Amino acid sequence: MRRALFSPIYLLIIGLLGTPIIIGIFGILLPAFGYFPALDSHDWTLDYWYQLFRSPSLSSSLFLSVFTGVTATIISLWLSISLISMSYHTSWYERLQRILSPILSVSHASIAIGLLFLLSPSGWLLRIVSPDVTGFVRPPNWITVQDPYGLSLILALVIKETPYLLFVIAAALHQLAPTQALATCQSLGYSKLTTWRKVLLPQLYPLIRLPIFIVLSFSLTVVDMALIVGPNTPSTFAVLLLNWFNDSDLSHRYVASAGAIMLVLLILAIIAVWELARTLVQKMVRYERINGKRSGFTDLFLTIGAFLGAWSFVISFLSLLVLPIWAVAKRWRFPDVFPSQFSLSNLERAWPVLSSTTSQTLIIAISSTLIALAISIFVLELIRATRQTQATKHVPAKAQTKAEIRNLNTRHTTEQDGQKPLLALMYLPILLPQIGFLFGIQVLLISFDLNGHYLSVIVMHLLYVLPYVYLTLSGPYQSFEHAYLLEANRLNKQPARNFFSIKLAMLKASLCTAFAIGFSVSMAQYLPTLIAGEGRITTLTTEAVALATSGDRKKVGVFALVQILFPIFAFAAAHIIPTYWTQWRLNTKNALRGSFVSRT
Repeated sequence: MRRALFSPIYLLIIGLLGTPIIIGIFGILLPAFGYFPALDSHDWTLDYWYQLFRSPSLSSSLFLSVFTGVTATIISLWLSISLISMSYHTSWYERLQRILSPILSVSHASIAIGLLFLLSPSGWLLRIVSPDVTGFVRPPNWITVQDPYGLSLILALVIKETPYLLFVIAAALHQLAPTQALATCQSLGYSKLTTWRKVLLPQLYPLIRLPIFIVLSFSLTVVDMALIVGPNTPSTFAVLLLNWFNDSDLSHRYVASAGAIMLVLLILAIIAVWELARTLVQKMVRYERINGKRSGFTDLFLTIGAFLGAWSFVISFLSLLVLPIWAVAKRWRFPDVFPSQFSLSNLERAWPVLSSTTSQTLIIAISSTLIALAISIFVLELIRATRQTQATKHVPAKAQTKAEIRNLNTRHTTEQDGQKPLLALMYLPILLPQIGFLFGIQVLLISFDLNGHYLSVIVMHLLYVLPYVYLTLSGPYQSFEHAYLLEANRLNKQPARNFFSIKLAMLKASLCTAFAIGFSVSMAQYLPTLIAGEGRITTLTTEAVALATSGDRKKVGVFALVQILFPIFAFAAAHIIPTYWTQWRLNTKNALRGSFVSRT
């Protein structure tokens, strides 16, 4: 069993994924204690930790990171649960499902730029109500974005992470059979929201624990959104570390490495506190769950959360809608609601940089996603083959004795243990803070002169694309009825051709969806491109973030708009291609056959 699962290719994949992760960890761990051969430093010391603790901006940056990250995660979870609870089994639930894909495809940087255009003192939201409501004929001197408390950053994170948690919760509901639970509880007189609060939510949380931790880790370490709408003086801890890593004084890299380790420990501590708080809350509300009341005052929180969640979608769409307006605006004075003149000159002005940046973005995104798809298919196929071998060769036809049942459980546990190393390596990059982990890998890239190459950027993106592609494809792939492929192999004895023409063809919808998700994840990567590309290879995301602080809203709007369009096209293609693929294939086959007959 273990020999089948731990095949040389499987171990090679684990090695390829594990090597950059291990190097990234040690590339941060060692400099934090003074050992950095790249800078001719071989002495172990704790001086850089002392410098870190004496940093005047440390406490304020840590507070901002914890406050914005934890608050955004709590609000996002509250809004997503409330929306699901209120809309489930209604027409709004189906509408909610349809609008998730476009929002999920939009990068974090685009959402932040749109929010900047929407909420700034001269933004679109104030233009809509001025001067009739506010009386403003000039932009007021307000701090509505990049505020010192990080409120605009919290709003941006909530707008982006709420759809992701909604998607995760909707997928997890298939394991709970909520329809039956709702029908049973409502027949006993319980209200719909009370049923969700007392029965379904306690069962739902264990299924979405890992995605919640991913959201929490990302919110604590986000860089691109914090650069655009986050506070500047002081900044969040992740942005502070980025500034230290990029400082011309190389001694700051040691302090930044120590700070990166502190950030990892901070994430682990917050996750531990989160779980402890959840346990305490669960014990506190235990009596309330079993008191037999058919409704309660706390149901009001779900109602309020659903209302605020709906408004978060409205703000999200307004943020995205303002981007194309700025992209084609030629003259747009405050307080005009719409530009007085439109022009494509913004696109013409940005085209020299935009064309090369777009081509680089597509090369990286398509390559990393295709590689992630190939690795996911290979691993899933290897797991399936291992399970089939286990079922046909080692499992008795009918487990009648306790010893046989115990052997079955042992083999199933062995199979799961074999998958754990790979799954752990997949999840680790999205749980570790990018700001420290990736700068550790940068040391290796510089040492071997690999920085600034397409392959380096693609590998960096692959670390973050692979988990999402694998998770998206895993369920449908393992649910595939393998009897179809076995029957085809009996008929024509061409297993390789049947694998592509039958199995993958029947899984084309899942494959297209996994590709669209991986493509959008790659399009949104900021730090991996910045670190591995080193300015020689740029993407639409890095250019959009760099331009966001320049004040040229027209040029920023062009880059942000193009950045949005490609993931939307990918999701649209993922929806259209599986529907018409068979018809297109048959039409092409018939056309080729007719052409051949006409020649003969």
